[in-house]
Amino acid sequence: MTNAVWIIMYELQRARAAEYLGWFHEVHIPEKLARPGYDWASHYRVVRDGDEASSGDGDMVCIALFGGQATSVFYNPSPAQLKPTQSAETRDMMTCRKNSRSLILSGEWAVDGHGVANEGKPAIDAETIAVALCDAAGNDEDFGAWLVQDHLNAVARDQGCIGVRKFLASTGGAKHAIFHERSNPAAAPLVFADTVNDEWTARVKGYVSHPLGAPKTAQLLRHART
Repeated sequence: MTNAVWIIMYELQRARAAEYLGWFHEVHIPEKLARPGYDWASHYRVVRDGDEASSGDGDMVCIALFGGQATSVFYNPSPAQLKPTQSAETRDMMTCRKNSRSLILSGEWAVDGHGVANEGKPAIDAETIAVALCDAAGNDEDFGAWLVQDHLNAVARDQGCIGVRKFLASTGGAKHAIFHERSNPAAAPLVFADTVNDEWTARVKGYVSHPLGAPKTAQLLRHART
């Protein structure tokens, strides 16, 4: 399993989207993967925000993922330290982003679509992913137990699910990150759908919040490895 992920979610100005995507995929990703400790990168476009499908109007919402050997990779240098060293082209391309949110995540566990431990698949590279970034209001033990004992049982009934990964954030506005990897673009059971234990789920739903926005479903634009 990937030990660490740097996730960046942002809105991309549609007027310069083609120019930006060409730069991000052909220049920026290779530059990042040339840094020591970076293992892979994936770039996604959000197609569903919460229960609402994207209309295609307005700005795109993107999710960039960089996989590393440890969170220390993303702190040496840190994102804040990288910013002053950016080239003029990079600074210009960064102006295409709005409402950027970033977290550095440490891996906890990974399972395949049947709930079996799957530590051997390093990269998040599925054609479709669903991402939930949330807080548990101090009920982290109960939330973790519910994910493993209840939610994964529900996921195992979803034939489109390739796997589920759980991360903890060391920086950013949410503590927990759950990724669903899918083989098709159908809406994923992000957190509360198709529950097994209604009473337990109701309790969890009462304290879980999504401070960085509703769970999102996204489709792959580009994946690369070192």
